[in-house]
Amino acid sequence: MKKFFIGLFIMVIVFQTEKAYAIQRVVTSHIISDVWYENVFLIADKVDSMATKNFTVQVGGGVDSVGGELLYNFPNWYNVKFGPKLFYKDINSDGRKDVIVALISGAGVSLSTKEIHVLNQVNDPNRKYEEVPVESINDAVKRLVKIERKGNKITVLIGKEKYVVDYSKFGYYTPVDTPGVGAIETYEPKEGILYGLTNVYVTIPEAYIGSIKFKYGWDGKMYKAESATFNVYKP
Repeated sequence: MKKFFIGLFIMVIVFQTEKAYAIQRVVTSHIISDVWYENVFLIADKVDSMATKNFTVQVGGGVDSVGGELLYNFPNWYNVKFGPKLFYKDINSDGRKDVIVALISGAGVSLSTKEIHVLNQVNDPNRKYEEVPVESINDAVKRLVKIERKGNKITVLIGKEKYVVDYSKFGYYTPVDTPGVGAIETYEPKEGILYGLTNVYVTIPEAYIGSIKFKYGWDGKMYKAESATFNVYKP
């Protein structure tokens, strides 16, 4: 395993109207491999103590590499807080590893709190990476899931599967309201498949009743949720 100085940062000085502004360029996440060309770095401008923007994905390179890095710039990517998640896995079964980046784009009721970005590795004829669309968890919920409430009974419908939850048994001291999803979301590749997970709550995110897990598949144009399962929270 090659050594990498994670404290590395780059200072870029921008001169404008006779004033100098320092932009701190930082490595927010990284994956170090046994071979230099499979090292992956996620680099961004530091906005404040938590937020970062203007991301670059660098594949290859390192302190003792021979060069040949591949750079992909994404000026509109923005991460609100905490560290982005970075994965380097084959998730479309073509035998080539893909770059998966999960950013925290916001927080709040009924809002997706994470953005998922996938750079598929392709050969034409040289190795390169292309960003491809990924269906958001919110869109997958609207397409595959139906959530209803009658009194304290909350029903989650996914295809032919029907899950019924008695809200009164959770012991929450908040009034029952229209169920929602979001607030806490995660994406993660496992065994060659991309999964997304979101919580289901009533009234406020703390009134958590379960989670929906989505299995994503590649249809040749985008990653789209193929199936979903609901897991009831057991306090």
